[in-house]
Amino acid sequence: MAYYKFYNIQLLPMDTRTTKEVGIDGYCNLFSNVGSKIAEIRKSGLKLSSIAVKMRGEMYFAPFSVTISEYPSESGEKPNKLVHGYFLKFDDVNELVDTESGKLEYRSKGNTSSKRYQLEFVFDPANHIMAIHHTRGLPTKGPLITGLTDLLNEYAHRLFPDHNLEIEELTAADSVQEFFEEPKKGISSYSGKVTFSNSDDWDQDLSEELRPEARQAEQELKELSVGKWETKYNAFKNNLMSDLPRTAKIQMMLATLYGNAEASYVAQDGTKKKYHMEDHPVRELHREEKQDGIQNRAIAIVRLISKAKEKTRVSEGILTRNKNIL
Repeated sequence: MAYYKFYNIQLLPMDTRTTKEVGIDGYCNLFSNVGSKIAEIRKSGLKLSSIAVKMRGEMYFAPFSVTISEYPSESGEKPNKLVHGYFLKFDDVNELVDTESGKLEYRSKGNTSSKRYQLEFVFDPANHIMAIHHTRGLPTKGPLITGLTDLLNEYAHRLFPDHNLEIEELTAADSVQEFFEEPKKGISSYSGKVTFSNSDDWDQDLSEELRPEARQAEQELKELSVGKWETKYNAFKNNLMSDLPRTAKIQMMLATLYGNAEASYVAQDGTKKKYHMEDHPVRELHREEKQDGIQNRAIAIVRLISKAKEKTRVSEGILTRNKNIL
């Protein structure tokens, strides 16, 4: 069994009036170029660290393999596509010395590691979401998003100079629901961020009650070529807001897939508490023993991506049970 975490990878038009979405083929082209670079450095005999991102603790993060393949669609017409591969997190140690004396004990020929973690990933270009194996060695949210952005930006800028790369971790909507429902004395501060989404995602995934306002907000973002929607609300000193504004609540619901949010508040019993969306990532379990071969395994993980995306949506039930939320 293996758990996976999920990351929304978007190539967003900087000017939506003149630039189109990159689409499935565009995302596949992005990863195809990463794969070509891996093959190039291996052919030339260069070290993997030459295309790696430097991380904390003398560790590196690099793409190790990339394979793009097709599999049958449910309609039986045009086949679906997926990207399967591995990242490596590793150190690059060429010399080992005795801890006490400092005397050289071993010198390698290069490209050697004392710590090496292989991290499987599957990317669904239709949903532009990546699943990464949540196992030992996987960097935490911030360093991982920074690493992925640094790795992909080189190719994104060259292939799609009129687009901007944005990466966000998927958050479980249950945590937002619990935050809404928890009795509070008041809220001291709120901050949220939503990245302008690809074309039809909001319409397809939002609840009926939210769609009109979300559609209007999305259309305005598109027309003005806005990249991010960031919001902050603060109560007066030594005071509390009685509730969050409606726009903040809508933003929180969108942020589970497209951004991040956090709030400081006082619970009904007087306890000061904080809600951090990043503390509630979506995780899905893949039961490895049920799949045979890498292709079938990758297809099964793509199906996990669809389940993960569903978990980012606040349910209809929370809207009908508690009208005060909106």
